[in-house]
Parts: sequence; structure tokens; C-alpha cells
Amino acid sequence: MKNLILTLIIIVSVIGTTRAQSSKILYEYNKFIDLKGTEFTVATSEHRPKMGKVRSNLLFINTLTGTIKEIDFVEGSRLSTVQQVKIDSLGINIVLVVANTIDLDNKKDIDWDDPRQILVFSPSGNDMQQLTEDNYYVNVWSINEFTGTLIVSGFFDINRNRKKDKSESNEILLFDLKTRRLKKKL
Repeated sequence: MKNLILTLIIIVSVIGTTRAQSSKILYEYNKFIDLKGTEFTVATSEHRPKMGKVRSNLLFINTLTGTIKEIDFVEGSRLSTVQQVKIDSLGINIVLVVANTIDLDNKKDIDWDDPRQILVFSPSGNDMQQLTEDNYYVNVWSINEFTGTLIVSGFFDINRNRKKDKSESNEILLFDLKTRRLKKKL
């Protein structure tokens, strides 16, 4: 009886150890961005499981207190740009993120044919807003620092087929970075 119990304990221990090793996630920081004029630093990271899709996230680190605010994006998301936009004369201090975070055709996989979104975060990471709509494909963007306007060029994929059709034309969107609202479509 004792041998049977000992054998069962060993089998359960080996199975538990094997399972724990197979679900281990490799955690890697790609970049640290010091947010000027604040106590915060943003770290971009990727979770790369041995099997499965990449998971991206942002870590907002308060360098005074050591507290961390973690922003997890959906599985398969890709962060292409993370940068601070600080315009003191207009009272603007945000973290601008350009990322693929939407699976437009709902096939359970975000890939390069899915649109990039523009998101803005407060320096602490506590406030977030997506500026562009889910079906808007961001092509290029720029910031006018005199007016605090984000200028975005791209197109709306009206039928959500993940490509630009003849009926879908380029549109330029103007966003006020202070209010985080769309000012105008051109």
C-alpha cells in the first residue's frame, strides 16, 4: 500500500513539473522610454510562449514609488510605435501608441492585414483612449506641435474585407491631442 501511494505521489509530481515547464512564458523587455517631466517610464514587452501567439504589453513604471501599471493587449497584438508627445505650451503630455490590436475579420488571429490603431495613454497609464476606429487603416501620421494636432492618413475598410477597394478612398483625420477628439475628416 505504501509503495502504491509513493508511486502515485511521484507520478503526480512528475506530471505537475512537466506541466509547469511547458506553460512557462519567456518575458522580454524591448525598450524603456523615460517620460520627460514625469516620474514615469514606459517599458514595452512581449510574452513569447513556447507554443502560441505573441502577447504584447506596456508597463508604466512609477520610478518614485516602484508601482507598476500593466496594460495587456489581446493575444497576437503588435506594437509598432510607442512614444511620448509632450507639448508644454498646450498642456499636452501623452504616450502615443500605434499597434495592430484588432482582428477585423474575427478569424482569431491578428496579422499584418489587420488595421493599425492609434491609442493614447496618460503618462501613468491609468487613462487610455483609442483615437482611430477599428476599421480605419492607419497609413502614416504626424504631429503638428504648434496646434497639438495629430494628422493621420489612411482609409476606412467599409466592408471589412481587410483590403482597400475602389469604393474606399483615402481620408485624412485631424485629432486634437488635448481633448483627444476628432476635429475634422478631410
